[in-house]
Amino acid sequence: MKIKKYILAFCLYISCSNTDKEYAAIGVIQDIKEDQNTIIIDHDSIPGFMMPMVMPFNFEHKKDVLGLSIGDSVKFKLVVTTDNSYACDFTILGRSEIIDDYDEFWDEDEYRNKEIGERLSDVSLLDINGDSISLSSLNEQFRFISFIFTRCPIPNMCPAVVIKNGVLANNFRDYNNLELIMVSFDYAYDSPTVLKDYYGSLISSYQNWNVWSSVGGISDLYMLSSEIGCEFWGIEENNIGHNLRSALIGPNMELLKVWEGDEWLAKDVRKDIENYMEIVK
Repeated sequence: MKIKKYILAFCLYISCSNTDKEYAAIGVIQDIKEDQNTIIIDHDSIPGFMMPMVMPFNFEHKKDVLGLSIGDSVKFKLVVTTDNSYACDFTILGRSEIIDDYDEFWDEDEYRNKEIGERLSDVSLLDINGDSISLSSLNEQFRFISFIFTRCPIPNMCPAVVIKNGVLANNFRDYNNLELIMVSFDYAYDSPTVLKDYYGSLISSYQNWNVWSSVGGISDLYMLSSEIGCEFWGIEENNIGHNLRSALIGPNMELLKVWEGDEWLAKDVRKDIENYMEIVK
């Protein structure tokens, strides 16, 4: 019964429907990764669905992107299913200049990726009640950290990361030596109040599943995200782009493992965490 309630809650959370939804979109191609069946598009606002973003979209067949090039301005159809999404029906409208929005701070020594085994810097952000909380306050515990933001509606990206964290929270419900932390990098919008509205009821029954806000803590967010390898941009311009990273932090703040993207499976991460709990004391 608990399992059924758990699944139902998450289905409601992502607004499950038996009907695929289609949206007309326009944007400029930033990159095409045929080996990953992914096309990155800086797209305009998609009415009724999402704000302007730089987003990696899946495509089903390589023929879908045949003839497309970086810098092409295109219109396309975005199909959103209950647990996935893909772009198709591309039409080239013209050419556009690619603007490099890469933030130089990622290259500064202060904001460098940590190697496995190195200790992370201590940072302080806000929990959903607006109280300051530091990474070091959870020392002597393992910490599984993921990065998300509430305005990401693509089911196989941030919402999928939330669901996978929920599976882990269910698996590790009775563990007092593990904290699951979802950090929002949207420091312009995702206040503690917003995060509480989105996730409060979802995490309320788990003592070790938390969501942290970066509002007012940009430098600490940059420190944490850069050391783990999560990059984001366009927050203040309201044109967000980002990659996805999750990481396991040891009891002494050491970086144990990093998972790239959103394709990791909760069952595999569970095994990894259990193994590290046996090895790292």
